[in-house]
Parts: sequence; structure tokens; C-alpha cells
Amino acid sequence: MLVCCFAVLSVSAIAQKRFVVVDVETRVPIRGVNVQSSAHRADTTDWQGLITVPDSCRTLSLTHVKYESRILNVEEVTDTIFLISKLMGLNEVVVFGKGKGDDPLKELKKSMLFDKTELELATADPSRGFNILGLFQSLFKRKKESKKERYRRMLKEY
Repeated sequence: MLVCCFAVLSVSAIAQKRFVVVDVETRVPIRGVNVQSSAHRADTTDWQGLITVPDSCRTLSLTHVKYESRILNVEEVTDTIFLISKLMGLNEVVVFGKGKGDDPLKELKKSMLFDKTELELATADPSRGFNILGLFQSLFKRKKESKKERYRRMLKEY
């Protein structure tokens, strides 16, 4: 009876192929690779990158989020399957920049500047009460002209 069980287990072990899936650059086993076989069996690799497929399988389709997908003939694979990282496949990188004159931070600061009235309203302390006369004074203040500007205006009007 024991011999019969051993024979059945050895036949089932022979009827399967075992592969390890590794990164081509680092040679580290890849966990979580989705493997679809031609025998319509889907499985994923374990933490050691190992996968077992039936002997009746002829092709394997391997997919992973971080790696390029591959379709392989089982006869061509010995015991290790290499996957190429998608990051290695970058062909071209384009970098855009702006010149020294285009400083968005300076433009933002300029747009954030308050005039004197807005600044007085923003810094008003509500705990001291509302100063309505101070508000009217700040709204209807005349700009002081310098002597030079006043003389120019007088000469133009003359």
C-alpha cells in the first residue's frame, strides 16, 4: 500500500513543471506575478517567485503591474523566467522649464498686495469696536501731491 501511494505521488510530481520568476536586473524573485497557462489555469507566484504549472501546458502568459508582460513557450524555458521592469523601457524624457523672467511666485506676491484701505480693513480689531469715521476718512482721503507735480499741473492748466 505504501509503495502504491509513493508511486502516485511521484507520477503527479513528474506531471508538473516548476519555475521561478525573477527581475532581469536585480535577479530578485518577483512576488504576485499573474500566470495564465494554455491549460486555462490562472495562478500567481508566491513570495519566492515560484510557480508550478501542469505538464500539459504549452504556453505561459505572465503579467505584473511593474513589469512588461510576456508570453512564453514552456519548452523554451528551463527553470527561470526573467521579467523586464517597465521603468527600464523608457525611451525618452522631456523636461520643460521657464526662464528667469517668468517667476510665478513673484506674480503671486504682486497679486496678493493690498492697497492701504484693504490693509486697514483687514487689520481692524473687532474687539475695540467699529470706527465708522476712520473708515470714511480712509475711503475719501486725497492723495497728497508733491510740489513738483502741483507746479506741473498748474502750468498745464494755465
